Amino acid sequence: MSLTPAQILDLAPDASSRKAGQDQGKPQKWAGLGRAGTVIWGEIKGSGASPYRTVADLAGPASKCNCPSRKFPCKHALGLMLVDAAAPLTEAEPPDWAAAWMMARDSRAAAAETRAQAPEKPVDAMAQARRRQAREDRIAAALDELDLWLRDLMRRGLAAARAEPYAFWDRMAGRLVDGQAPGLARRVRALPGLIAAAPQAGAPRPDAALALALGRLALLLRAARRLEALAPEQVAGVRAALGHPVTAEEMATRPDHTDVWAVLAHAVEEEDRLTARSVWLVGRASGAMAQVLDYGTAGSPLPPAPAAGQDFSGALAFQPGDPPLRAVFRGGRAGPAARADLPGGTSVAAARDAFADVLARAPWTERWPVRLSGVRLGRLSGGAATFAAGDGTGSLALRADPRLPSLLAVAAGRPVDLFGLLDGYGLQPLALVAEGRHYAAPAQDAQPVLLQVA
Repeated sequence: MSLTPAQILDLAPDASSRKAGQDQGKPQKWAGLGRAGTVIWGEIKGSGASPYRTVADLAGPASKCNCPSRKFPCKHALGLMLVDAAAPLTEAEPPDWAAAWMMARDSRAAAAETRAQAPEKPVDAMAQARRRQAREDRIAAALDELDLWLRDLMRRGLAAARAEPYAFWDRMAGRLVDGQAPGLARRVRALPGLIAAAPQAGAPRPDAALALALGRLALLLRAARRLEALAPEQVAGVRAALGHPVTAEEMATRPDHTDVWAVLAHAVEEEDRLTARSVWLVGRASGAMAQVLDYGTAGSPLPPAPAAGQDFSGALAFQPGDPPLRAVFRGGRAGPAARADLPGGTSVAAARDAFADVLARAPWTERWPVRLSGVRLGRLSGGAATFAAGDGTGSLALRADPRLPSLLAVAAGRPVDLFGLLDGYGLQPLALVAEGRHYAAPAQDAQPVLLQVA
């Protein structure tokens, strides 16, 4: 097997590693290249007297290099995989150092399988119930504290809130983390950024953004205290917004949704010390939108995923929630897209209505994926630096972004199909289809370039 360049670059721990890995991905820099099944290896000249030895298993993916870098995967591992992606390496007998790494991996895999087959310890139902109740008590206490904090904030007024230092917001977020409500903590930590943000095209004014975020927080708090009045899928959606993880046992009971899924775009964001990657897909037959979200760290890179512009033929399982969106890959394969399009594209008015329907069901939703068909990108009248996507039913302001000039250049005033995330004020564009070609914005680097993927 081989990974696509986009999948390989998604494994990079940061933007500088992506750039350095691309520089190392030139065959002429390597010696002793070869492969055995899914394992590839090679040697590359470094700063020392001896070349660095790099080996990678594309099925993991996993890699090892004897360079001194503490990043994982290092730039040499990324470069080696990029060399293979450009032209699959020739099958060969692995050198001793690569064979030793392969044997060690096989031994660890066998040990893990042995542990998995060992009889499980009986579950202590009473202890499990006590832990569950203790968690519920901590969350209830955190909700009470947040309610009091919000009431005090409103009593003093937004003008006083804008004058508070970052530590004021961080203290409340820390209490929510202690109360096992990390979803609420993330929203609270984002509030000072809204206050300090400079006015931007396609975004609300800082005071309006703060009021909106506090309103969503209050609505989520109210829903969390009325779970008994909600339907099961709504309860699951509230719990997910609070930060409750969905267990593997819960996901095992979720049904498969088999389709040919068009991969529209990747979006990568930094959350605390984690890298969060969203893979956005839409079913060609069902029209269902899906977001597959993975987290990675410097020591645990993101897993491979279908590249933007590909089709994933297989099954997804949606996490509980209303409306459904978060999903996981169940099984299937990625390949070239049947055609370059955005299935289920609608007008601007229909996209607004769809977002309004989502807010009616989950009013704390911060943004929602939309697909627009046959829109033109251009400057809003009276707004010197404000651009929008529009059709005969209306227009949506485009959020200011370093990649926006490239999107405008690709569209060139022609009707295009556009995919992005709508927050009620503006649209963050992630991909477009123009004249039968799919263009996706880079997932990590905020450079004014686009990747043509089909």
